[in-house]
Formats: sequence, C-alpha cells, structure tokens
Amino acid sequence: MNVYYEDPDTEENVEIARVDTDHDSPHFDQLHRRDQPKKDVDWSYGEAIERLTENWRAYAETYEENHG
Repeated sequence: MNVYYEDPDTEENVEIARVDTDHDSPHFDQLHRRDQPKKDVDWSYGEAIERLTENWRAYAETYEENHG
C-alpha cells in the first residue's frame, strides 16, 4: 500500500509512505521523513489502510517540510 504526494513544482507523484512485506515481515516505510526510517509493524491489511488513510495529510505536510 502506498501514499503519494503530488509535487506542485514538478507535477509528479512522489511516494511518501508505504506498508509492505518486501523484507519478509510487514513494515512501514516513512518516506516522507528525511531519514526515511522503516518501522516493523503488526498491522492487518485493514489496519494498514486505516492508518494510511487517517494520516496521509500529516505525511504530506512532513514531506513538504523536509523536501520542499
């Protein structure tokens, strides 16, 4: 699952948050943060959708602050 931010300068979609299992366990890639940490999570599919949906605006604001 991914969250994208539309960069107003480039008009490109930039991935700013992701929940996946690419490294054998569920984790949250916090791409909106400058240090882009990966956090292991124990979220169900539904919970991951809920968390990303509820927090997308905060991720976009953090991305703007760190990369804008």
